[in-house]
Amino acid sequence: MDKGKLISLHRTFTASPTITAPTRFKIGTNTTTPAAGDTDMGTAVNINGTEFKNIVTGFPVLDTTNLQATIRCFVATTEANGNSLTEFGLINTDGTPLLFSHAVHTALTKNNTVQVTYLEKDRYT
Repeated sequence: MDKGKLISLHRTFTASPTITAPTRFKIGTNTTTPAAGDTDMGTAVNINGTEFKNIVTGFPVLDTTNLQATIRCFVATTEANGNSLTEFGLINTDGTPLLFSHAVHTALTKNNTVQVTYLEKDRYT
């Protein structure tokens, strides 16, 4: 994602970054293949009163040997029910949130007996 690159570059090379790190996520029901220029999810859904939720406490976990960050996101049995989830994205907390990453996946029917954990691994190669 172009915005994800912007976040990474800005936070790396700016002495006092004004763009925040991606600490929230969104889920959605769109199946369109993500494009580099995406600025938001295709069709975001309400998770628990809003279209975003904070990533799990304790994440990201940084692996400095392999240059990888692992991020965990959790959707409880009481959240986002009645949706066929097909997309996931990380966003930051700016006034107009920037989309750090965006992926589509096989549909998951979300109801009150299903909880979902998303794991995103970002690696520099």
